[in-house]
Amino acid sequence: HYDPATGDLLLSLLRTPFTIMRMFVGVNELAAIEGSSPVSTHAGIIVFWVVHLAAFYSMASAALTTLGTQLLRSLRLALSRRGDLTLIYGINERSRTIAAECLEQRGTSVIFVAEQAADALISELNNLGVSVLTGVGAVASDAATLRRLHLKKRTVTVYALDDDADKDLQYALQLRTALEKAGVSPEKTRLTLPGTEDIIASMLQVSESQYGFGYVNVYDPAELTARALIRTCPPWDSVAFWEDGHAKEDYSCIIVGFGSHGQEVLRQLVMNAQFAGSSFHAAIFSLRSKLEAGYLLTDCPELMKQYDITGINGDGRGSEFYQYVAERLQTLKLIAICTGNDAMNREIADNLMLFLHRRHAENIHVVQCGENGVRYQPAIGSKIISTKIYTRAFLSAEEADRNAILLNSTYDTSDRSDWEKWVACDSFSKMSSRASAEFLPAFIRISGSSREEMKTGEWQPGTELQQVLGETEHLRWCAFHYAMGYTPMSREQFEANAETWARLQKEGGERSMKIAKDPQARRHACLVPWTELDELSALENRLTGRGVDYKQIDINNVLALPQLLQGQAGADGKKA
Repeated sequence: HYDPATGDLLLSLLRTPFTIMRMFVGVNELAAIEGSSPVSTHAGIIVFWVVHLAAFYSMASAALTTLGTQLLRSLRLALSRRGDLTLIYGINERSRTIAAECLEQRGTSVIFVAEQAADALISELNNLGVSVLTGVGAVASDAATLRRLHLKKRTVTVYALDDDADKDLQYALQLRTALEKAGVSPEKTRLTLPGTEDIIASMLQVSESQYGFGYVNVYDPAELTARALIRTCPPWDSVAFWEDGHAKEDYSCIIVGFGSHGQEVLRQLVMNAQFAGSSFHAAIFSLRSKLEAGYLLTDCPELMKQYDITGINGDGRGSEFYQYVAERLQTLKLIAICTGNDAMNREIADNLMLFLHRRHAENIHVVQCGENGVRYQPAIGSKIISTKIYTRAFLSAEEADRNAILLNSTYDTSDRSDWEKWVACDSFSKMSSRASAEFLPAFIRISGSSREEMKTGEWQPGTELQQVLGETEHLRWCAFHYAMGYTPMSREQFEANAETWARLQKEGGERSMKIAKDPQARRHACLVPWTELDELSALENRLTGRGVDYKQIDINNVLALPQLLQGQAGADGKKA
C-alpha cells in the first residue's frame, strides 16, 4: 500500500496489513490505490476484485462454519435433555466403544465430559449423535453444568473411563456431591468406574449414613479380561466327559507372564476348570513372578497347596518354554499370553501358533490377554476372535451380571425385586454369584443336555449323574473360595462355633449364625473333599440339631439350573 502522494514507504508498510485485514470483512480500498500502476489497467481492476471477493468469501465461510458448529453443538445438547442420560467421563477409544453401544439403547442420550477436546473431535462426536461438555466446570459438575443436563427426573448412568483412574474417582466424588446438592434421587443414578470394589464402592454407594449413587459397579480391568478369556475359550469345552458326568481327562494350561492379568487368569482358570474325575495343572512362565505375585500368593495360600501350580523362571520366547510345550502337546488345553505388553503378546502368540501348526497341535488354544480384552485365533488362517471388555456386556451390571442377579435372587426370599436384592448384596456375595453364573454352561455340557431341553423342564438327570454334578459344583465352590483367600476351618474351631451357637440359642440371641463359616478370618468348614461332606453334615446336625445335608445343597444348586434358564429367557423377553 505505497502512497505515491507522500512517498513515505515506512507509513505504507504499516498501513498495508491493516488494509488487507479490512478486505476480509468486506471493506475495499480501491479509491486509495486507484492511481497506482497495478490497478491502472482493466486487468488490474479485475485482479483486485477477485482477490477482494476471495478474501471476503474466506472470512464469511469461516464465520458460517463456526456458527454452524456452535449451532450443532447447542442443538445436540438440547436434544440430550430428553430421556435417560448416560454420562461418560474421558474421551478415548474405550469410552467411545461403550458410547456407541449406549446410543443403541432407545430413549437414551449420551454426553461426554472431559477437561478439553479438539474442535474436530467434538464435531465428529456430534455427528455420531453424542454431546460433549468440556472445561473445568463440566468436570467439576458445577451448578451451571447440572442445569444444562436437567437431571432431576432422569435416570442417570455414569461411566468414569478416563485413562487416569485417579481422575475417574475424583470425577465420581465431585459428581456425587453435585447430585446431592441438586436433589437428585440416588435410586435414579448408577456409576461404573475402575478400581478395587472393597475399597471404592463404600465411598460412593448410597447408604443410611451417606448420600451416594444408587448402584456402584467397580471393575478391575485385569479381572474382566480374565473373565473374557473364560467366555472365549471355556475350559469345559476342551474336556471330554463320560455319560455319568465324570471328566475323561485333566485340564492343563500355561500362563506366560504373571503380572495383574496373569494372576487374574490363574484365578479364573482355577475356578472354572474343576470337574469330577479330573485334576487341574498350570505352569507359570515368568521372570518376575516372585516380585509381582507376592500379594496373591500370600493372600490366597491354598491355591498353591490345593492345585498343581508350578512357577518356572522363564520367558515365553525362551527354549525352555518351547521344550516344555513340546513335551505336553497331547495334554495341554490352553496357553494364555499375559506379558502386559500387546506387542510382545502378539510376537509370542504368532511364533507359538506356527510352532503348534507344524506339530499338528492347533487344538491347544493360544489366547492373548491385554488391557482391552482377549484376542484368539483358533488356527492359522482362521478368523480372529476379539472379546472386548469395554462393552455393556462387561461394564453394565444389567448386562454383565444378568445371570448372577437371577441366581442371587434365589437365595433371597424377601419380596424385593431382583435388582433391589442385588444392590443390597455385599461384594463377596456378588463375586460368588458371578462365579456360579459363569459356570452354568459347564453343567449343561457335562450333563449332555441342552439349554432348550432344560428350559422346557424336560431335563431329568439320574441319581448317579446328580451325584457327579453335585461333586463338580462342590469342586467349583471350593476353587472359588480358595481363589478368594479362604482356608479350611479346623475341627476344633467348628466345634467351638457350635458351642457358641448353642449358647446364643439358649440366650435368645443370634439365630442365623453359620457355624461352618467365619467370613472375617476367611475360613470355611466345607472346604473338604466331597467324600467328607456327609461326615461334616452329621457332625453339625449332632451339635446343633439341624437337618443340614451339604451334599444335597450342592446337588440342589445344580438342579435349579432349569429355573435359572427359564428366568433368563423371561428377562430376555422383557428386554426385547
